[in-house]
Amino acid sequence: MDFLNQLKRLYDALQNCQRVLLIGHQKPDGDALGSTSGFYSWLKREGKKPTLYCKDLPAQQYKYLNAFFDYSNDIKVFDESYDMVLMFDSGDMVYAGVDGLVPKIPGSPALVNIDHHTTNQFYGDVNIVDTEATSTCEVVTRFFEANNVMIDSIMATSLMTGILTDTSHFSNAATTSRGMDVAGRLIASGARMNEITKYLLKNKELPILKIWGLALSRLQKNEEQDIAVTFVTNEDFLKHGVSPNAVEGISNFLQGVTGNAESILVLHDRGDGTIKGSMRSVTRDVSAIAKLFGGGGHKLAAGFAVKGTIRETKEGFEVV
Repeated sequence: MDFLNQLKRLYDALQNCQRVLLIGHQKPDGDALGSTSGFYSWLKREGKKPTLYCKDLPAQQYKYLNAFFDYSNDIKVFDESYDMVLMFDSGDMVYAGVDGLVPKIPGSPALVNIDHHTTNQFYGDVNIVDTEATSTCEVVTRFFEANNVMIDSIMATSLMTGILTDTSHFSNAATTSRGMDVAGRLIASGARMNEITKYLLKNKELPILKIWGLALSRLQKNEEQDIAVTFVTNEDFLKHGVSPNAVEGISNFLQGVTGNAESILVLHDRGDGTIKGSMRSVTRDVSAIAKLFGGGGHKLAAGFAVKGTIRETKEGFEVV
């Protein structure tokens, strides 16, 4: 079945649904939040009863999204009955943190997987995956456009958020002409660009800048592997009173300024017994590397999470 027909069949199926569960991945980024909140706003406008779930609630920098306060991280939502379950921006259910929860939903409703990552496992009953898209938000925008759905300002703001964050505001390798065309139409639909810019680009308060300074000061290059590596510990976050989300964007920034390294790896301790790694590359397929650690992403931009904590040492750091 071609992609356009998939989009239309999903639309038709949703017309017969009332209760819909929308799931974004854990530690949600702008694309997970933008795609889920944009779809949620449309379903509410249609008179449906959607529920938003993320294992972790959105970071404060996304408070401009109209659905910001509607997200739940209460696992009791999986005790409810739904006509359909849609998962966004997640290569598999483990990445979303719901692999043990979705199978428990009463009645086993159809599971729809909407994503753009090349490492997607096609785990849904329906898989709407476009690996050429800049973001899951671009895929959702195409869904609306294919079905002649009017995208209002609220939806456009959500969808633009995902496109901008996944392309680093049209500065990384995920940027495409098609994605920029979609972004232009979202601006015409009323995307609140001033708010997005204010909260996502101009949000670096002094404690966050200090965290970035630490990451930059610790940058080291492995000449043999041609990779630049840095790290941030949980103690750093506690000392400066910021959440681990403070490192968001560092890997993209480093990719633009460390021209003498083929790849970038930023490790940060999330304080919950896990270490998150964010990888960027010029030509190397870092998604294959991330997949080895249970992560995924795109060829030139990927991430993973492993168990452990980071400790600073005289030589650099160690993982324990």
